[in-house]
Amino acid sequence: MRISNKWKTLLIVCLGIFMSTLDGGILNIANPSIAEHFSVSLEAVQWVINAYMLVITASLLMFGRLGDNWGMERIYTWGFLVFTLGSLLCSQATSLFLLVSFRIVQAFGASMMMATGIGIVSNSFAENERGRALGITGSVVGIGNMAGPSLGGLLIEYFGWPSIFLINIPIGIIAVILAYRYLVPAAVHINSGDHKFDAPGTLLLAVSSILLVLGLSPQMNKVWLIIGILLIPILVMVEKRRASSLIDFELFKIKPFVYGNILGAVSYASHMLVYFLFPFYLQDLLALSPAQAGLYMTIPPLIMALTAPLAGYLSDRWGSAWLTSAAFLMMALAHLTLSTVSLTINPMRIGLGLFLLGLGLGTFGSPNSSSIMGSITPDQAGYAGGFIATVRNLSYSLGTALSVAIYTAVVQSNFALSTSAPELTAVQTVYRLGAALCLTGLIISGITQPFRQKAA
Repeated sequence: MRISNKWKTLLIVCLGIFMSTLDGGILNIANPSIAEHFSVSLEAVQWVINAYMLVITASLLMFGRLGDNWGMERIYTWGFLVFTLGSLLCSQATSLFLLVSFRIVQAFGASMMMATGIGIVSNSFAENERGRALGITGSVVGIGNMAGPSLGGLLIEYFGWPSIFLINIPIGIIAVILAYRYLVPAAVHINSGDHKFDAPGTLLLAVSSILLVLGLSPQMNKVWLIIGILLIPILVMVEKRRASSLIDFELFKIKPFVYGNILGAVSYASHMLVYFLFPFYLQDLLALSPAQAGLYMTIPPLIMALTAPLAGYLSDRWGSAWLTSAAFLMMALAHLTLSTVSLTINPMRIGLGLFLLGLGLGTFGSPNSSSIMGSITPDQAGYAGGFIATVRNLSYSLGTALSVAIYTAVVQSNFALSTSAPELTAVQTVYRLGAALCLTGLIISGITQPFRQKAA
C-alpha cells in the first residue's frame, strides 16, 4: 500500500519530536547523577536544562520566520543534523561548563525542528484532520517522554550519564536521511517577501529571557529580574518600529492565538515543577535508584500518550475550550496530591499524582495547539509554530528556575528555624504553588472559553 505524502511527513516530524522528547525525559532523570558526577549543586545543574531552553526561546521565532521564507522542510532537516552533532559533543563533556556549552549546540538544532514541525504538520492536513494529526504528535511526545525516564534510568545505572546522549545519534542519522529524502524536495518555494534578520529583536528577546531566569535564581540579585521585566516593553517598542520585526503583531489581534498561548504558558510552567524537581525527591529523599525513579516518572508520559490522540479527536468534534478547562482541573488535583508526599514512600499516592498529571497534560496539549493553529492562515503556520514553542520553552525555563528558587528559599528558612525535614517541606511547598498555578489556568480558561470556542 502506498503511503500518502502527508503521512510520510507526519512520520518524519514525529521522529524529530520523539528524539527531542526522549532526550528531555532522560535528562530529567539524569540531573541528580550529573550533579553528583561533577560535584555541583541543584542550583548549578539546572543550567543543563535552562541554557538549552533559553537558546531555544531566543531563536525559535527567527527559525520560524526563516521556515516561512526559505521552506520549513529545509530548516527542519538541518535541525536534525545539528541536534545529532550536539548530542555527540554532550556525550564527551568533561565538565559542567562544557556540557552546558554543548547543550547550546543541541538547542539550536532542537529550535530549528520545534519552530517548523507544527507548521509542517498543520499545513499537510485538512482542517477536519488537523486535530487528529496534532493528537498523534501529542501521543509521540508522550511516548518519547515515557521512554525517556525508564530508559534513562537503566542507561545511567549501567553505562553512566554520557550514554543518554549517545542514544540520540542512531535516531538522528536515520531521521536526517528520511527528512532529506522526503522533506527537502518539497522545499522548493522561497517566499518573495523575504524578511531580513532582526538582530535587535533577537538580542533583546535573548537578553530579557536570560535575565528573567537568572533573576529567579537564589544566588542572583533580584535587580536582574527587574531589568528582565523592564526589557519586555522595550522589546515591544523596538519591534513596532521595525519594518521586518521578529514579532508578528498582527497575530496578537487574534484572540484564540493570544489566549491559547497564555494558557500554554501556565500549563508548561506548572509542568516543569514536577518534571525537574520530582526526580530529586525520589532519588535524594527516598533513596531510590535512577532506574526506580525512572519507572515512576514514566507514568505521566504513558498516560499522556494514551490520552492525547483521544483529546485531539474530541477537539475536532467539540472544540478545545471545555477540554482545556478539564485539563487544568486535573493538573491542579495532581499537584495537590503530590504536595502531600512524605519521607516514607507511598506508591499509591505518588502514582495517583503522576497519573492525574499525565491525564491533564494529554488532555490539554493537542486541543490547545489545534485551537491556536486553526485561528491563523497557512502562510503563518511556521511563525505561529515557532511562537508556540517559544512560549513553551520560556515557560519551561521559568518553571524550572521557580521550582529551584522556592525549594532553596524554603530549605534555607527551615534550616534557620531548625525545622525537621526542610527538604520535604520545600517539595510540598513547590507543589502547592503548582496547584495554585493550575487553578489560575482553570479560571483563565473559563473566562476566555467563549472566544476560543468560536474558533474551534
